[in-house]
Amino acid sequence: MIWWPEESPTLQSGTITMRPMRPSDAEDIYRAAQDPTIPKFTTLPEDYPLDLAIEFAGKRAAASFANKTELVFVIEDSRLNTLSLNTLSLNTLISGTLNTSSPESNTREAVSDYPYSNNFAGVMSLHSIDIPNHRAEIGYWLAKEARGHGICTKAAEMITEYGLMTLGFKRIDGIVDVRNEPSKAALLKAGYEFEGIMKNYVTRRDGSQLDMALFAATKI
Repeated sequence: MIWWPEESPTLQSGTITMRPMRPSDAEDIYRAAQDPTIPKFTTLPEDYPLDLAIEFAGKRAAASFANKTELVFVIEDSRLNTLSLNTLSLNTLISGTLNTSSPESNTREAVSDYPYSNNFAGVMSLHSIDIPNHRAEIGYWLAKEARGHGICTKAAEMITEYGLMTLGFKRIDGIVDVRNEPSKAALLKAGYEFEGIMKNYVTRRDGSQLDMALFAATKI
């Protein structure tokens, strides 16, 4: 039996927090979604408009939770401003613009370089929820600045454990574009098993067909 919480939960492990989406997240979602990699590998449209981000953050995520069709989280990682600081400090040192007489000014510059608020890293959800059959599907995207730090893998572990152990799902699918190597690697590291290739599984907006890789996490 699936247990559905009365309120969308907050999950936390180490530096990563997965929290309910808020209307104030719209600007970060919009800014991150301008990266062409995201529409390439997700259902988000190219040139993702701000009004869609506002509708998603302000209404759709909450409505999906109320209807028990999707559980959406915003991913935050408290390391992100530090990671941005380290990257910028290295760049300024290489370029010769590091202010050695006032190190604190470099820190302020580095922290402000991270383009998102509240250590925003991306969005992850359980969707395509099938309560009678105890199934769901994991979906996610990360801002380009947050990639390469293990955030996706850890967040996938967190939401999957919550879905299987707390909500009571017996199976969570991960369906990934076969070309998306980082996403496939993240699911494998998060404990998902590769089950095969689904040929011509998705029709793109341009009419082309995509093969998708099927992964799954199951509860025995």
